[in-house]
Amino acid sequence: MKKIVVLSKEGELKSSFNELENHYLCEVITFNFDQSSVFENLLRDDQALLLISISDWSSFDEFYTKYKMDINGTIVLVGNTESFREEKISTLCTLDRFIKGTINIDQPSYLQRPWFNLLVNPQIESIDTTDLDEVGQSIEKVMSAAINELQRVKEIHEKLVPIREESFKGMSATSKFAAGESAGGEFFDIISSDTEMLLLLARSRSYLVSSIVMNQFDELRSNSTFSDEKIDQFIKSLNLEVENSKVKEDKRKLDILFVRVDLKKMISRVWKSGNCELLIDGKKMEESEFSIERGQKLFVLSSGLLENAPGKVSLLSTVKENVSKSRREILDEVFYNLKKEKSSMFLSHDATMIIFEVNKNAIIQI
Repeated sequence: MKKIVVLSKEGELKSSFNELENHYLCEVITFNFDQSSVFENLLRDDQALLLISISDWSSFDEFYTKYKMDINGTIVLVGNTESFREEKISTLCTLDRFIKGTINIDQPSYLQRPWFNLLVNPQIESIDTTDLDEVGQSIEKVMSAAINELQRVKEIHEKLVPIREESFKGMSATSKFAAGESAGGEFFDIISSDTEMLLLLARSRSYLVSSIVMNQFDELRSNSTFSDEKIDQFIKSLNLEVENSKVKEDKRKLDILFVRVDLKKMISRVWKSGNCELLIDGKKMEESEFSIERGQKLFVLSSGLLENAPGKVSLLSTVKENVSKSRREILDEVFYNLKKEKSSMFLSHDATMIIFEVNKNAIIQI
């Protein structure tokens, strides 16, 4: 229930706002300026509405100077027409950002209603059975949305496979995932044909954004080929849908990586936003297009993995020191280092690492 605190010099506003309790879900509390020390908890209540009389300027000024920095609630000045003509009031309202409004008690009370509609809460008489039915329907919609969101989270979870082995024409891949405590998370998926392989690795800060990415990727999956134009359009459409979603702005950040490999020529094309890293046999790859030779390994380290302890430098060093080992052995080394540093059951952030390796006997077109 909203608290409306009415302060004045000698109780001149004591009865002026009591009727508000008949129209709003509120409690009206009145006291004099000289009683403020007793009611300091009300002044500090950030949900309270404070109606402060300016009919006696010196009394108001003394009170306001003393307690201004202790007041957390919404301040509205109350006075008559004459008191609002004072130059001091003009200066105060112009310069003081803590003053949120004024009420002239010489004006009819119905002119005050819009203020209280805004500052207190809806009128009791407006709450009828029709309104309650609408509230019930709204709750059902919220619950339905929540159930759908849980289903999307389940679908995301099903894609977060800890160990994954895959083979393509002339190339193999091994990947590992570890869950983190941060919201959103990482996931990846791979589409392949006889001629090309397409990797999508995404990291979001919201489960809703993750579900948007997966839905878009499912549509992309229906294509038989993945041209530059199709991937560019996917990224553009995805960013637009995230931007227009109801996700809070600070949760919209999305790290996304596409790697398309021509399996005939072993030429890779990269689209990247975020801080993931790509290496070939330990060498960092900055180019958007590069070749992979027979026997070489392409390492993909997610941004989430690199943000976990022991940190990016140490994790990249581990990869470089173990390049000659098998894909599974390299993954075990990296995730062992992550496991040593974690302070709870989960890592701080989701971690994904994928290692592609071109078969030593692969037939590569020149």
